[in-house]
Amino acid sequence: MIKILLVDDQKILLEGLIKILSPLEDIEILGTCLLSELTEEACRRLHPDLVLMDICMEGRTSGIQICQRLKAVFPHLRVVLMTGMQEVAFLEHAKEAGADSFIYKESSGEAFASCIRATMQGMHIYPDACTPSAFGCTETPLTEREFDILRRICRNMSYDEIADDLGITKRTVNFHVGNMLSKTGYKSIVGLAVEATEKGYTGTIG
Repeated sequence: MIKILLVDDQKILLEGLIKILSPLEDIEILGTCLLSELTEEACRRLHPDLVLMDICMEGRTSGIQICQRLKAVFPHLRVVLMTGMQEVAFLEHAKEAGADSFIYKESSGEAFASCIRATMQGMHIYPDACTPSAFGCTETPLTEREFDILRRICRNMSYDEIADDLGITKRTVNFHVGNMLSKTGYKSIVGLAVEATEKGYTGTIG
C-alpha cells in the first residue's frame, strides 16, 4: 500500500485527487494540506511514503522550497511536484530541489496513479519539455487536458459523454473549450476540430 499526503491550496483539486485515487486498492490517502508550511509537520505525524505537492501555493513558502526541506529531513520520502502552468523552468527547479517526479495537473487520473506507482518503484518521471502544437492564429499551445477534450470532440463525442469519460463535469468541459477558442481565435469548436483532424491529432484516447 502506497501511503500519500496531498498538498495544494485549491480545495477543488484536492477533492478531485481524492476522488481519483481513493478507489485504488494500492494507494491510501493519509491526509491533505492546504498550507505548504504545514507539510513537514504532517509528514512527521502521518509518515507518508510519498507527498504529492503543488509548486505554487499561497503562503510564504513555495513547493520547491518545501521539497528541498522534506528531502533533507526525510531521506526516504518520495516527493512528486505538480503544477497547472506550462512553464518549462519549473522542470529544472523541481529537479534541483530533489523532487523524484513531476506531473502537470491537466494529466489524466491514470497518469497520476502511474506516476505515483513508478516513483515508488524508484523511477523519476518528468514530462517532455517540448510544448504541444499550437492551433489557429496563435502560437499559444494547448494543454494536455485541452488535447484530451479536443480529441474526443473530433470523435463526435458530446460534452456530456466527454465529461463522463474524463471524470469531470460538463461545466469544466465548457470551460476548457472556451479556453481553446480564446487561444486559437476560432469562433466555434468545429473549425478547431477540423484543423486538429487535418494535423492528425485525433489519435489514441488516453
